[in-house]
Amino acid sequence: MTDRGHAAVELALAVGVLMLPVALAVTAFGPWVERRVLAESAAAEAARVAVLQLDHGLGAEAVRQATSAHGLSGDFVKLGWCGSEPRTLSAPAGSCPLARGTMAVAEVEVWVPLVRTPWGDVGGLWVTAKHAEPIDAFRSVP
Repeated sequence: MTDRGHAAVELALAVGVLMLPVALAVTAFGPWVERRVLAESAAAEAARVAVLQLDHGLGAEAVRQATSAHGLSGDFVKLGWCGSEPRTLSAPAGSCPLARGTMAVAEVEVWVPLVRTPWGDVGGLWVTAKHAEPIDAFRSVP
């Protein structure tokens, strides 16, 4: 028995079975981290704006501006207030009582594609981030 010809088969199998999934996993990690940070900063900004301006609509607009700067449309971003199930930015879910001593909690979900190809994205998952911002008990509220 000879071993001629087995190296080419082993090389093809090693590249196809081992290296390709590892390469896909490594290239998918970068966008996931980027979208995770985007979701965290958008949630913090939404809660902060809602507390300072006492308006949930302005908080939703802050999320819209932050995500549109990254090229995301409204279908790939969801927003929910105070424990409600997040929905698209055109109709964010829930509201918080914006009174003294309460907390404004913003939950932002951002879509992350698993594999990006020149022909389109394959698969994906939602990345979620929450941020709670207190309304000062001694703040003058109209």
